[in-house]
Amino acid sequence: MTDEWYTGVLARIRINAFRIELAVGSYEDLLSSAAASVSAEGAVGSAVYVLPSLYNHDCDPNVNILWTESVDAKMKALRDIEEGEELRICYIDASMDYEARQMILSEGFGFQCKCLRCVSKD
Repeated sequence: MTDEWYTGVLARIRINAFRIELAVGSYEDLLSSAAASVSAEGAVGSAVYVLPSLYNHDCDPNVNILWTESVDAKMKALRDIEEGEELRICYIDASMDYEARQMILSEGFGFQCKCLRCVSKD
C-alpha cells in the first residue's frame, strides 16, 4: 500500500459518500441544509452506498434517491426515461442559480457541471 493509493481511496470515498445527519423537515429543507454545509459540519457521519455512488450528476435529473426508514436507497423516476438513457441524480439543491450550483459542485465535488441546464446557464 502506497501513500498515493491510500490518498486515492480516501478521495473516492469522500466524493461518493452520502452525509448522515440527524435531520427534520421537508426534502427541500434537507437539500438546502446539505448545500449550505458541504463542509459536513452538521453531519454525524458518512456512508458509501455502492449503487447510488455510481450515478452521475445532472442539474435536471431524471431520477431521485429516496431514503427509507431502514436507510435503504430507492430510486424514483422524475419523468419518462428512454431505454438506454443514463440515470442521473442531482448532487445538490437544483433550485439554486447557475453560479451557486457551479461553485458548490466545484468546491464540494471537484468538477464543473456541463449538463444541458448549465451549458445554457439556466
